Amino acid sequence: MKKRFLPLVLFFLFLAVILVFFLWYQAGLSAVNLHAKEKISFPVNKGDSISEIAVRLKQAGLIRDLTRFKIYVFFSRTAKKIKAGDFDLSASQNVPELVKILVKGRTDLRITIIEGLRQEQIGELLKARGLPLDLTEWQQEIVVNQKEGAIFPDTYFFSPDATQGAILKTIDRNFQKRVTVGLSQEIAESKLTLREILTLASIVERESRTEVDRAIVAGILLKRWSKGWTLQADATVQYAVATKNLRLKTKDFEWWPKNLTVKDLEINSPYNTYVTADLPPGPICNPGLSSIKAVLNPTQSPYWFYLNDGNGEMHYAKSDAEQVTNIRRYLF
Repeated sequence: MKKRFLPLVLFFLFLAVILVFFLWYQAGLSAVNLHAKEKISFPVNKGDSISEIAVRLKQAGLIRDLTRFKIYVFFSRTAKKIKAGDFDLSASQNVPELVKILVKGRTDLRITIIEGLRQEQIGELLKARGLPLDLTEWQQEIVVNQKEGAIFPDTYFFSPDATQGAILKTIDRNFQKRVTVGLSQEIAESKLTLREILTLASIVERESRTEVDRAIVAGILLKRWSKGWTLQADATVQYAVATKNLRLKTKDFEWWPKNLTVKDLEINSPYNTYVTADLPPGPICNPGLSSIKAVLNPTQSPYWFYLNDGNGEMHYAKSDAEQVTNIRRYLF
């Protein structure tokens, strides 16, 4: 009798365990607050892992439990189907409802900010793509909060009615992830401040095109700066000239004028690195990750000069005489 009774007991214990697990699992999938009416803006960036998304959902008060959320995503096979974008979620939604929204995606605007643009150009780009930006307010906020250089170039997804604050928050979050945190060790080991790193990287971004050239140019700029030499970077003069034309409301000016005159090279501006031996007051554009890494890991070379021949080819020189020869050979 006891032998027959034991399997029955084990069977019911097994059922009890299954039932407890099911109740525990279902409770974890339920809405955090069924009466919540407020919508919470929740961004999912390209490349975010399920663990990262789960942690931020929990921090936002949108799910009850990390483990049960990940179990649901795993068994529903939706891990690789979640879209990037900004979502309006609510604590009144349960996990299946939240995941359905994340998988379905939104009709967000997909906007790519390329490397090397000034903040004004980025503002114009965002507005041209349909975002409700006031360009004057955009420029003022960037200047006041010293955001130039930290508007990280990448592909973003913005809600068509995204506010300026929401846009900058999304970009800043990406910058923190990719640079401040992603390169934290290299930045900590550098003798430069983050602003100095971004300033030099912005010059490297405008002055060179390939990864190899960026590292060499970064090494040359750092060497010249450490010796008190002028950097003589055309890009900084282009920035100064365009800024002057913007202030004077000159019509049809170029953001990066290619044909600089002798007068341009003598422009009275702290950004003119032909005149001042110091770094510009701040970044001249928004550099990509490759240029930032180049400043953090520059190539040591015997060169003190460089020039771009206009076709993307870089030419280096060890002396002023060699540089003059290169100028005559490649620019005239």
